[in-house]
Amino acid sequence: MTEKHWQSAFEIVGRLREAGFEAVIVGGAVRDRLMGLPAHDVDVATAALPEEVKAIFPKTADVGIAHGTVMVLDPAPPVEVTTYRTEGTYTDHRRPDHVEYVTSLKEDLRRRDFTMNAIAIRGDGSLYDPFRGEEDIMRGIIRAVGKPDERFAEDALRMLRAVRFAAKTGFEIESGTKAAISRHAGSIRHVSVERVKMEMDKIWTSGRAGLAVQLMAETGLARHLPLMDRAFSGETLGTWEKFGKPERTVEGWALLCFLAGEPDGNPYKLSNSEKRSVRDILAAFRIGRERPYSRMDAYRLPETALIAGARLANMTGEASVSAEPGAISRLKNSLPISSLKDLAITGNDLIKWCGKKGGPWVKEWLANIEEAVVTGHLDNNREDIKGWFLNGIESEG
Repeated sequence: MTEKHWQSAFEIVGRLREAGFEAVIVGGAVRDRLMGLPAHDVDVATAALPEEVKAIFPKTADVGIAHGTVMVLDPAPPVEVTTYRTEGTYTDHRRPDHVEYVTSLKEDLRRRDFTMNAIAIRGDGSLYDPFRGEEDIMRGIIRAVGKPDERFAEDALRMLRAVRFAAKTGFEIESGTKAAISRHAGSIRHVSVERVKMEMDKIWTSGRAGLAVQLMAETGLARHLPLMDRAFSGETLGTWEKFGKPERTVEGWALLCFLAGEPDGNPYKLSNSEKRSVRDILAAFRIGRERPYSRMDAYRLPETALIAGARLANMTGEASVSAEPGAISRLKNSLPISSLKDLAITGNDLIKWCGKKGGPWVKEWLANIEEAVVTGHLDNNREDIKGWFLNGIESEG
């Protein structure tokens, strides 16, 4: 997020105010600005109705019109503008039954989850902070807006968001808010796994996964989420505290899967690519627990999986492999080929050289040649491979 996004948001606030409508910048961007962190989204809230916003800004997109949100495309970069609103009951613990527009900024901020996220910046740069969110930020506290039982009954995901914010910031969850999470923990089961996964992805890369795991175990959230009831316990907390800050979220899913006993299924609906990455990491981890990586290991598995697997092995105290990424990269880069396509010959060459009909034997011999080249027992050139192959196939006959 660049300063241009802030400039665009302030310009939109100014133009709305010129048209006679109250408008402010709200949400996580305000929180992050007060904490000196880069923002990911700068959003505007206003007393203007969506059709009034669209009348003021000719270039817009209806990105969330059902909830009062319009994307203003000019000035650029684009900014989401949402009408002040309050929300009805949440009978499914996930989404409001209905949304009502209001003219009060305080009422709009009152529906938000935590005080740190219920702060607005006016066009002149001053704060509107009716729930003392800035004070909580300064004190390092995550506190629900109003009554925490009501906030979590409205949207159960907010409990996991509190944990995620604690992992991101290192802040403490205020005692009343934490107690309410314990009381409502079971309702996390009403939240879709897709929404849970999005929060966990951020927790894995927060740098404080151990803190999140501890909080989820203490409040009981872990007991009501697949795999976590087994993988988040007193015995595993030490491992999670060593987890660090990986670049890829799949490392968190791989460790969770291992600590849960690697059950079948895909309860968090990981993509095919994520599932493949988890399988590769766990394969590398199993190898790394028993011995150093071989050249064939480096050939068969992606470098990222080898590094993550070695990290996991060292993290769990069962390592026979170095977790030093540079050594793994050097091993990977030393390989003479990176795939079967790099071999100097093909299956047709084998058929031509020995005069036999094609069959399963071709695939088997290609695999033999591939391994001999990778392990350095055979140079990757046609003549050497031809001689090695003919000697071998003659000895079979």
